[in-house]
Amino acid sequence: MSIFEIMMLVFTWQNLLALVIGGFVGLIVGILPGIGPAAGMALSFPLIMNMNPLTGLIFMGTLYRVSNYGGSITAIMLNTPGDSSNAATILDGYPMCEKGQSGVALGISATGALVGGIIGLIVLIYFSPLLAEFALQFGPAEYLLVAVFALSIIAAVIKGATLKGLISAGFGLMLATVGYDVIAGHPRFTFGMDFLEDGVPFIQTLVGFFAISQALSLSETTLAISKVGILAGSFWVGFKTYFKHPLVIIRSTLLGLWFGVLPAVGQSSAGLVAYADTLKSSRHPETFGKGEPAGVIASETATNACMPGDLVCTIALGIPGSVGAAIFLSIMIGFGVIPGPLVFTEKADVINGLFFALILTQVFIVVIGFTLARYLARISLIPNEIIVPAVIVVSLLGSYGIRNMMVDVILSVFFGFLGYVMKKAGFNPIPLILGLVLGEMVEKNFHRALMISGGSYSIFYSSYICKLLILLTILSLGGPYLGPVWRRAYEMVRRS
Repeated sequence: MSIFEIMMLVFTWQNLLALVIGGFVGLIVGILPGIGPAAGMALSFPLIMNMNPLTGLIFMGTLYRVSNYGGSITAIMLNTPGDSSNAATILDGYPMCEKGQSGVALGISATGALVGGIIGLIVLIYFSPLLAEFALQFGPAEYLLVAVFALSIIAAVIKGATLKGLISAGFGLMLATVGYDVIAGHPRFTFGMDFLEDGVPFIQTLVGFFAISQALSLSETTLAISKVGILAGSFWVGFKTYFKHPLVIIRSTLLGLWFGVLPAVGQSSAGLVAYADTLKSSRHPETFGKGEPAGVIASETATNACMPGDLVCTIALGIPGSVGAAIFLSIMIGFGVIPGPLVFTEKADVINGLFFALILTQVFIVVIGFTLARYLARISLIPNEIIVPAVIVVSLLGSYGIRNMMVDVILSVFFGFLGYVMKKAGFNPIPLILGLVLGEMVEKNFHRALMISGGSYSIFYSSYICKLLILLTILSLGGPYLGPVWRRAYEMVRRS
């Protein structure tokens, strides 16, 4: 199909209305802690079942895409990621907000959505079959080592506390073992509690560790989030700041695409690994965690490039790369668009129209940023005595609304107090959340690899991909300790 034919297909009032409404629904879903794109799409599906397939997929694709940007707004403004994919954004986004630069951070976030999303979509359109074919080279052993590498690199760079980061990640892996055994199928560590049979609920844990714990931290003072009491910078300043870091943009985009293509890894890992990569390669790593724009650029660019990459395996092979992609896959099938290599020819009009609509969605995000950023930034000037009750009420409502169970509210409160204590003790909850996300992937692929190899551990270092991932993991864990040694050796050689 020509570009003109695709444009004529998309530019109907039904499709444009679906794009706009889906965008606003995605923005709300992303902003509300604990909801997320997967739940938003699942709740919206009954409303669009009778739509034209292209119109319905445009609605869902836009909701899925914009929800990520919505999550970055609360990550920056309230230190509470709307979804796990925005977890890395809080590391420097919230400190920028504390310095009165919330408008700049929001501008960087929207620009990251634009650049990462468009590049990711271009790759999705032209290289989907090739990337999907390469992803098939990954077996259980490779996926296990990818997860271990992701955990190691995050634990090693979170505020420079490698040991505490590893302890936090290990605790997350422990929580991931609660519920039914992924291989044997029997319940474990549930202590007779029925609501834990499906595992520790992720959304409720996320709400507790970030939203509730942050509300407790804010309650310690009646001042506003912005400690300087003024707003410095604007959306436009953030837009210009973004393009001052081209190498960060390139590396983060590539990492986002790569983690998106790998099934079951997802956006949360992409943003955190891109952040860690940027910190390690920076000439001034001491500025990270204190409001460094490059940290926000890395996280937002990677997560927004990851979403199109996430759709590569979903559309080309029918293998979803995340929970959100799995919901999108079921919606495609519900509309009679069967994912696989033949979908690009049999349903070329629907797929090409969807891709073009997703490109328009990037423009929608920037327009939203330009029009709303100045008003959203003023949240940081509202006194904490107003912000704290609002955050707690909205967060607990979101936690309750997932399964309509009061025990989920109790779990969120429990994890909120636990997260508060961890922060006071210097333990960052982000490695814990990543461990909880990747725990099932680690365990499942560990057992699968051993079953394939007949119990031989040689499978974990047999392929060149495994060897490379093992090397990267060792360097990641040893880097914080070897770095000072290498610098001292370099200084000695230079002086001699």
